[in-house]
Amino acid sequence: MMLSPVKCTAKRSKSEPVIHSLPEGIMHDIISRLTLKDAVRASLVSTNWRRLWTCHSNLCFDSPTILNREYGTISRSSSRRGRRRRRFIRRVDAILESHSGTGLRRFGITFALDARHTEHLDRWLKFALDSRASEIAVNLFPVFYKGFVRSYEWEDAYTLPSHMFSSQGASYIESLELVFASLKLSRDFYGPLKLRVLDLQSVHMSEGDLELLLSKCSSLECLRLGRCYPVLNLKVQKPLCRLRNLSVRGCQLQVMEFSAPNLAKFEYSGQAIPITLGESMKPTEATVTLLGYDDTLEHVFTELPKTLSHVETLSVNTCINTEVVGFSNCLMKFTHLIKLEVTMLPHVSVGFSNEPEAYWHFRPCAHSHLEQFEVSGFIGLRSQLEVVLCILDNAVALRRMSVEPRVTAHDRVFGHLAE
Repeated sequence: MMLSPVKCTAKRSKSEPVIHSLPEGIMHDIISRLTLKDAVRASLVSTNWRRLWTCHSNLCFDSPTILNREYGTISRSSSRRGRRRRRFIRRVDAILESHSGTGLRRFGITFALDARHTEHLDRWLKFALDSRASEIAVNLFPVFYKGFVRSYEWEDAYTLPSHMFSSQGASYIESLELVFASLKLSRDFYGPLKLRVLDLQSVHMSEGDLELLLSKCSSLECLRLGRCYPVLNLKVQKPLCRLRNLSVRGCQLQVMEFSAPNLAKFEYSGQAIPITLGESMKPTEATVTLLGYDDTLEHVFTELPKTLSHVETLSVNTCINTEVVGFSNCLMKFTHLIKLEVTMLPHVSVGFSNEPEAYWHFRPCAHSHLEQFEVSGFIGLRSQLEVVLCILDNAVALRRMSVEPRVTAHDRVFGHLAE
């Protein structure tokens, strides 16, 4: 028996998936939760979804997404790398040409590109700015190639457009991450910016440009600097009242001065230098790695308290010699310290001291809050014994103490510690 047209229509409407009847805004929200690759695949499910991916809010281009190749599989052949770069560029261009630019939140490039690809990178960043992306991440040195290390000169690095921070789209950026790039501000840069997160790794920029940029970021909450060159003196006169997290690692600084009254977490890896954080009274957690081969243990307990007197959890990686002159007479004014971790890296030329114990005289320096003390790299040097005995004599609330000889693998550039 033949069914009537009306009944056929009713039957089809009942069998139609409910998801097709969802409002367009909800569908866009669902698609945005997928990766770009999965969003494009989902567009093949239904003709109604064919254009949904063109409003995807996260455009993050990397080798696994665009070339289906994981990091570490890059060929040593320069011709093959060149072909892959050209293929990567073509595919990114094709995606951006089809994307509407509407609703873009995060834009990212993670691929080994440099100054030779300035035309393409400029065009992609312009798209992100015109689309009012709030998060921009550009990583042009994502991996060390397997089997060898690439050697770059700063002349090879891509330079961001000087007008980038002067464009209207820059006012919408809340998070900016740059890896291996050069940054120069234009003369007409006046700010202000709405940046909440600024992450600069292996970025070439002058002291003046960095200080000017930071002075225009009154909303900054998190600042991470790593191997930024040739910055030597980092001085920011304008208070960064919203800054909560500060990380400075591997920079060749000689002086660092900040005014961050609400700083909660501080991380530093570099030479022992004067550090000033202004009237900051709230840092509760700090990690400090002092590089070089000079004895830096005394600096930890004589200079750091001037900056981090209110810290509650302190992790220190420091170099030591046989003795630390004057350490036993210094006052450790970490008045709020609850947990202390010290990794001691003995100097290669250290020996053992046979000085009698009568030589050791400690001035009292009460640590009424210290509950946990952990030491690694302990091999019985006089300076190490001084630290341990001083803590034992003065930490009246101590509940747990750990002393072990093992020294974990140490990266002298960034201070990484690994088993």
